[in-house]
Amino acid sequence: MHIWEIYNKNKISLEITQELREEIKSKINNNIYRISSEIKIHPSRLYDYFFYKTLPIPLKVLMDLFDMFDIPLSKMEKEITMYKQLHVPSKNSIIKPKLPLKSNPYLTSIVANLFFDGSVPKDGRGTYYNQKNPKIMNDFINKIKYVFGDVYYSIKTDHRGVLKCRMPRIVGEICKRIYDINSFGSFDSKLPKIIFNLDEEHKMSFVITAILDEGSISYDGNIMFGVSNKPMCEDVRNLCNILKLNPGNVKRKSDTNHYYFHIKSKDKLMGILEFMNKKYPLISLHYKEDRLRYYFKIKKNIVRHTQEFGNQRKYRIIQSISRKPKTVNHLAKELLIPPRSLRRHLINLQKQGKVKNIKKGNENVYFTAHLSKAALSSL
Repeated sequence: MHIWEIYNKNKISLEITQELREEIKSKINNNIYRISSEIKIHPSRLYDYFFYKTLPIPLKVLMDLFDMFDIPLSKMEKEITMYKQLHVPSKNSIIKPKLPLKSNPYLTSIVANLFFDGSVPKDGRGTYYNQKNPKIMNDFINKIKYVFGDVYYSIKTDHRGVLKCRMPRIVGEICKRIYDINSFGSFDSKLPKIIFNLDEEHKMSFVITAILDEGSISYDGNIMFGVSNKPMCEDVRNLCNILKLNPGNVKRKSDTNHYYFHIKSKDKLMGILEFMNKKYPLISLHYKEDRLRYYFKIKKNIVRHTQEFGNQRKYRIIQSISRKPKTVNHLAKELLIPPRSLRRHLINLQKQGKVKNIKKGNENVYFTAHLSKAALSSL
C-alpha cells in the first residue's frame, strides 16, 4: 500500500535522500520560476526544499515534480527517509519508514489495540495507547515499529499507574483509512466489514488482542470479553464464532452499560494461541495465556470428594499462606487447585478463625491468623 494511496497527499511532508535531492535540484536549477508556476508554489519554497534544505518537502510537491520529469513514484518511495503530517513538529515523524506499507496480522492487532485501549481523538491530537503491563506495552511498540518503521513515541505514567503511549497522529489516521474505520471511540465504534473479509490469521490476531485488552481469563478456565459498546461486543462475538471458539450470547451486566460474552472452547483458543505464538510472537495474551495453561494443568488433577481429601487441601493452603500472604489466583497457580474450590476452603477456614484476609486493589489477600503448631497439625 503506497503512502499516497492511503493518506491525503496534501497532508504529508517528508524527507528524501541527499542523492534524490541533488537529482531534483539539477533538474529545476535553471527553471525555478517556470516550474514553480506550473506546480503552483512560490519559487522561494523550491529553494527551501532543494537548495537550502531547511524544510521537509510536501508530498504533493514531490509528486508533481516527479510527474513533470517523468520519474516513477516507486523511485521516490525508496528514497523517503522520513514522513509526517504537514505542519506538525519534526519529532512527530516516522523515520526510516517501511514503504510501501504491508497488510499483515501485526497491523490488524494494532487496530484492535487502538479500538480497546487506545484511540485517535477527534480533537486532532496524536494517537495513543494505554496499558498497565510494561511487557504488553513493549510488544505494542515493537508491532508499531515492525509495521511502520522508527516511529517517534513517548510514554508517561498517569495518576493511576497506567502507562500512556503517545505517537504521531498519522499512525492512527493510516489505520483508519486502510481498515475503513469511522471512529475508535469507546462508545460509538463498530468493527468495519473489512475485518470480516480478511483471512483467518488476521481474525485470530484481532480476537487475541481484543481479549488481551478487554478480556479476562481465570485459573478455572472462565474466559470473558466485555466492553461498554454493544455493537462492538456483538462484532467481536461474531469473529469468535467464525473462528469456532463457541462464544456464548452477549449479555448485559445488571444496572450497567457493560456488555459481555464467554468463550467456551478453551482447547480451540489454546490451539490458536500456540499457532500465533510461533508465527507472530508479538501477538500474545501474556499473563492471561499463562492462566489458561494453568487451567489445563489444574484440570488434569485428580479430585476426590472425601473429607480426607478436603482436609489435605486445607493443610496445603495453610502451609502456603503461612510462608507468605497470597491471593486466590496465586494459590491456584501454586497449588493447582481451582479458584472456586479455594474460595470455598478459605471461607471455611475463616469461619474457624484460622485465616484472615485484607482487600488490596480488586483482590483479597489471605494469611494465617497466628495459628499454633497444634492447630496446623489438626488440619
